[in-house]
Amino acid sequence: MEIAPPSAEYLHEPMNRRLWNESYYFDFTADSIRGFMRLGYQPFERRANIWLYLVQNGAVYWQRKETIPIEQCHGHHVRTDTLEKSYRIIDPHDTWTISAEGTCFVSDESWDVLVGIDESVPVELDLIFSDPHHDAYSIDMLVDTQDHYDQTGHYAGQVTIDGTRFDVEGQGFRDHSWGWFRDWTPGEWGHYTGTLQFENGDCVTLVAQVRPDGSVRNTFGYRADGERVDTIDSASVICDDGFERGERGRAWAEGDRPGRVTYAPDFGDGQTKIHCTPRHNLPIGYEDRNWALSDPDGPWLKGVLNRMPVDCEWDGVKGSGWIEATHPFN
Repeated sequence: MEIAPPSAEYLHEPMNRRLWNESYYFDFTADSIRGFMRLGYQPFERRANIWLYLVQNGAVYWQRKETIPIEQCHGHHVRTDTLEKSYRIIDPHDTWTISAEGTCFVSDESWDVLVGIDESVPVELDLIFSDPHHDAYSIDMLVDTQDHYDQTGHYAGQVTIDGTRFDVEGQGFRDHSWGWFRDWTPGEWGHYTGTLQFENGDCVTLVAQVRPDGSVRNTFGYRADGERVDTIDSASVICDDGFERGERGRAWAEGDRPGRVTYAPDFGDGQTKIHCTPRHNLPIGYEDRNWALSDPDGPWLKGVLNRMPVDCEWDGVKGSGWIEATHPFN
């Protein structure tokens, strides 16, 4: 697989395209707490976005801002009236620090995470991503408009929620993408992803693009153990929830998340099954950024991005990570 150069870590000069976007994601799993974070930039729309989602003992703590004036961004530092968040490159493709301080909403209900709630608590976060398990592999997103690479590694630090500190010592994932258009809004296709780390050192990144009937159209990703990497030839995804794909956006948001999601990838040596048990579902209403041009009389909220912290098992080896799926919202 192609390895991204160290210079790719930094912000890129945007093309002259209105829908240019650049995003940095970090997610982690630890014994006491799990979380994921995003910084996103849309310079031609003069805005930035921050996401911070934490799951602790069944409760979700989150802050999401989609229209931060670009003037409030200084490199990888973003300031809002409720949260300040910073990423810092210590050593490209090796060490990053992630920090945040402010307030987050809190609820144990998925529906509240989707539609919002008033209750909030103070949150502080200081983490280090380091000791990567493998190189930063470039991923073929099957489109010419986007570049993307990702990496798994070690997380350490602490998260403080409403005065209670939780130490973080665990594994996780990060990715970086940039380009002028990528339509995540479910329509002709959606996607299921898994970023999973196992106790034996194996890491799996899997993305399956799916049709409206749930069948897989394309797959990409890999497994890596620090010494070798195998790309995915094909995969299927099975959710044991009893819903059709078109029903899942609302059903999962209302609390009917699946008891298990099974990924069945083939790394070139035959199909294998990875069983994932969701600990929660974090539904995120996904805006169609091209809405005003494509369907000005239609709803702007056409789909839901579901993110779930999971425990997983692969050939008897335990692991953890995050899975993601987009579904129409009917």
